[in-house]
Amino acid sequence: MEQLIPDFRRNAELRLRKFREEYGVWTAPVDVFRLLRSMEDSGKLPLEWRQDDRFLDQLRARLGGKRVDGVTYGLPAGGYLIVTRSVPLNWKRYSAWRRHHFTLAHELGHLFCGHMAVPYESKSPAVIRLEEAEADTFAAELLAPAEVLGNFRGVKEAADALWISESAVRRRMRDTGVLFALRTCPECGFHRIPPAADYCRMCGRSLRKIPRPPAEPEIRYFPPPPEECPVCGLKENSAPEGRCMNCDNPKQNHCLPEYDQRQHRCPQDALFCEVCGAPTLYAELIPPAARLSASTRLSCP
Repeated sequence: MEQLIPDFRRNAELRLRKFREEYGVWTAPVDVFRLLRSMEDSGKLPLEWRQDDRFLDQLRARLGGKRVDGVTYGLPAGGYLIVTRSVPLNWKRYSAWRRHHFTLAHELGHLFCGHMAVPYESKSPAVIRLEEAEADTFAAELLAPAEVLGNFRGVKEAADALWISESAVRRRMRDTGVLFALRTCPECGFHRIPPAADYCRMCGRSLRKIPRPPAEPEIRYFPPPPEECPVCGLKENSAPEGRCMNCDNPKQNHCLPEYDQRQHRCPQDALFCEVCGAPTLYAELIPPAARLSASTRLSCP
């Protein structure tokens, strides 16, 4: 079982990437309730969502009292049915109510990770536990990407911004190693500097002498979505290598190599690289006025 742990995480991440590409889900926070309704309307996948507390209570009784907040079924005529508990209209206000949000994302994880191919009754307990962990990983990566989670100062702030429960944020911190310890640049006052940065991305000042928390694991970036080019504004799809088909500039910001150093990927708003301090590509290509509207992909509002 231990040997399967890396595989289920990798599979969930790959399936989520395909899901993002198919449905254009590249920003955070994600309103899964609204997303599911748009998926129903798109017709790409025969899918129905129903809120039914009574049905889930009956299912709970049949399972020996085990709590059931959501379930996904394959329909005989084709398509899928997701059943969850009733969701309050103001679910975003309270941490306890946001668990419904995570539950629905979890059920989408079951669906898009291919768990519906084999009937539940035919699966062993070990396979069921593995699929539950895979669906949890899918939901957590969808709702709280690691590169977004590190932009907050505390658990409650992250939970309120990403529309997930505070307990889900704590689990995500444990799984990713992300620390809520953003620093402030003493030169320009920019206050969203991640713990691992060596330079301020706004003014380029070295931050090596400023105390930092323990090192973070390497951040994983999703590929930039094929949307509007931040340099020329073209809204068509990008070339396979991620460059704009009109101006041939990359859609991902990076630092400009100096003295044959390796390029580093940078946030879309960065003027200087947080790793090496070199000026960035977008600092030269994008005018200051336009730079304000070139928001970072997968960034919080």
